[in-house]
Parts: sequence; structure tokens; C-alpha cells
Amino acid sequence: MEYKVSSLAERPDMRERVFAMADSWPEFVLQDPVGWAHFPRIAGELPQYVLFAEDERGEVVANAFSVPFALGADGRGELPARGWDAVLLWAFSDLRRGVRADTVSAISVSVAPHAQGLGLSARMLTAMRETPVPSASARSSPPYAPTPSTGNRAPRWRSTPTGCAPTGFRTTPGCASTPGPGPSSTPSRRPR
Repeated sequence: MEYKVSSLAERPDMRERVFAMADSWPEFVLQDPVGWAHFPRIAGELPQYVLFAEDERGEVVANAFSVPFALGADGRGELPARGWDAVLLWAFSDLRRGVRADTVSAISVSVAPHAQGLGLSARMLTAMRETPVPSASARSSPPYAPTPSTGNRAPRWRSTPTGCAPTGFRTTPGCASTPGPGPSSTPSRRPR
């Protein structure tokens, strides 16, 4: 089956369909107050960082969210131990203050339950790497939220000026203290 990947910047009319896609995120991920407050802002303020895949019938079968931020800003310099919460706070603080981003972090990749196992998560990660970054020297960094497929482990990425590539797995400091259950048996929705 052929999948078409687009961004909300290219197709803003797809916002509701992107958010309405069924997913299998465990409930504990959906209860994060920083994520609840900031996740919906990505689509509204950074639509070029919201990607989605449609199947041949036009059904949204995967989505991917990322955010740009200034890792090189004063007081930062390395990825935060507080994980994606800190990345979201940095990204929207930098956006509000006009700070130039030098890094893009994946926040989530979701695949509709009926479309899992078809290679869509890899396809979405590839599309994220191909999304233009704020500057030529920008780097990509990993998602920090635990995922249904990795529990409390997140992929480790090697950052390079041209993108990122998986290099194995390690426990992520921001996730190690919140191990989660397996995938939910019923689809749940993230905040809009």
C-alpha cells in the first residue's frame, strides 16, 4: 500500500482528522500536565512540525509531532533529564521570545492500531528527519516520552548536522522513573 506524508502547514484542513486518529498511547502518558498544556500548541503554532500519513483511501494512519528549540541557549547545552516536558517548555519559551532554534526534537510518532506493523513508524521518523530544520547547523534529538513499543525506554540517537540515526537503545533519564503499562486495549486521544 502506498502512503502519502504531508504536514499540517501544507494541509491545515487535516487538523481534526490528524487528532481524531485512533492510537494506543497508555493513559499515564495522556495525563502529563505539561504535555496536556503544550502538545496541542504544536499544531497551532508549529504546523510544519506536524506530519501525517494517509493511505490510498485518504485515511490518516500515522502522525508525528516534533518541536524546534535552542539546545545551545544559556543554561542548556545538553538534553534535559526532565525529558519531553522540558523540551516542550523550552520550545514554546524560545518561540515566544524569538530565540533561534538549533535543534529539533521528536515528541511523538503514533500509528493507528489497525496499521501497526507496516513500517509506518520508520516512515514517519524518516519524514521527520527530512523536514527542514531552523538552521543549517541544527540537530535532531530523540523523543523523550515512553512509547507503547519501548515501555520506559527511548531510542538513542546520534545527532549530526544533517539529521539523526538510531544507534541502539538506552534508558532515558526522564522516563526511567515512570515505567508504564503496555499499550492500552482501547484507543485513546491526546489533547487537542
